[in-house]
Formats: sequence, structure tokens, C-alpha cells
Amino acid sequence: MTRYQSITALGDTFLQLMSQGFIPTHILDWKVYYEAYLTEAEILKKQYGRTKKTRAAGNVADTYKISERCMFSIIAFMEGR
Repeated sequence: MTRYQSITALGDTFLQLMSQGFIPTHILDWKVYYEAYLTEAEILKKQYGRTKKTRAAGNVADTYKISERCMFSIIAFMEGR
């Protein structure tokens, strides 16, 4: 189970843990960025017939005004175990 799957499995408990300080608030931002990345990757896959993860990460980084390196770190964190 990846970290992203664990976070989504928590549901409303995730927000409660975040509000009590058990989970840092930036993890919520990372979750939003990662979900945008998944959506963008799926769109590009439909357009080009294959995954274009690097381009999807770059597009999301441009949209949210973060560096591509930061986006790749977020992806690595969310897909980690």
C-alpha cells in the first residue's frame, strides 16, 4: 500500500489528524498536487496512447507554481511505501 492509498483510506480521519497536529498540513497540499498529477497523466495517456509522466509532472508544476524537482519529490513520497 502506497502512502497515497493510506492517506485516502483515512478519509475524514485524515483531516482530524491534521487539525490535531499529528499530520503536517503540507501533506494536504501534496495530496492535491499528486491528484492533479494523476489526472494530468491520464489525460496525456488518452491523447498520446502512452503515459507521459514527466510531461504530466511538468504541467502540474507549472499550474501550481512549484518546481519540477519538488513535484518529482512529491510523486516519490506519495508512491513510496
